[in-house]
Amino acid sequence: MFAVARQGICRTVSLPAFGQQDTGHTPGGAMDLFSFRTGNILLGNPESAPALEMVFPPTLVFEADALFVLTGAAHCGTRLTGAAGATAIRHGRVHRGRKGDILSFGKLNYGFRTYLCFRALRGSAEESIEGRDRGAFGAMAGWMDRRGFIRVMEGPEYARAADAERFFDIAWTISRDTSDMGMRLEHPGAPLRGTLGNMVSAAVATGTIQLTPKGPIILLKHRQTVGGYPRIFTVASTDTDLLGQYAPGQKLRFRRVSRDEALDALRTQRKVLDELKARCGN
Repeated sequence: MFAVARQGICRTVSLPAFGQQDTGHTPGGAMDLFSFRTGNILLGNPESAPALEMVFPPTLVFEADALFVLTGAAHCGTRLTGAAGATAIRHGRVHRGRKGDILSFGKLNYGFRTYLCFRALRGSAEESIEGRDRGAFGAMAGWMDRRGFIRVMEGPEYARAADAERFFDIAWTISRDTSDMGMRLEHPGAPLRGTLGNMVSAAVATGTIQLTPKGPIILLKHRQTVGGYPRIFTVASTDTDLLGQYAPGQKLRFRRVSRDEALDALRTQRKVLDELKARCGN
């Protein structure tokens, strides 16, 4: 669908592939599933349709006529340049690209990972999708914590952290030693104290927060399948999507919630996606 005119950092992603963790295969998938899903919904794509996940977006050339939408992190000055000149691209809106058009990105405005969802343009029925608009993320994000905290629940080895309550008093910094597997948290004060000792490795999940000798690590979408450090907290599944938009060097604050509160947030998020599907006739 695209040729690369100027290199960036990106990859093709889809939904997580569950059911293989017992053989050592992590589910993986898009780091910000909410943004990934809304893009495909706007285009009327299958839920698992691939998209480009971009940290530093490349400059792309359309190799065929297509419809596309950008979600997730937003850039200023994103433009589609073709025979008729340059057109400003609105974030969260379906646009049409023609063969030979060039898609270029400006300075990052907010977020960390941008999603480029797309589908081939083959007929007039598909042209009617052009112009669909998701609206501002803030207007859809009623499932987020109002104060911007990342919500966590107690993990299986919560009791192994001797001073776990300090976790909520600290403005944590995301370490440069962070990847799609895990997000290491740092702060300049005394480390959290834990009874680490010997622990048999146990299954971990996306959002598991392990307490290591060097501090907490949040396991992300491309994590390992087992771990040998205490699992002191677990991030609510809705908020693991939010973590996908945080970059190294940014700060995070956390709030403890109950399982019921986490499930309420998940139900609210799913309702938002269902309403978008209904509005798009999916």
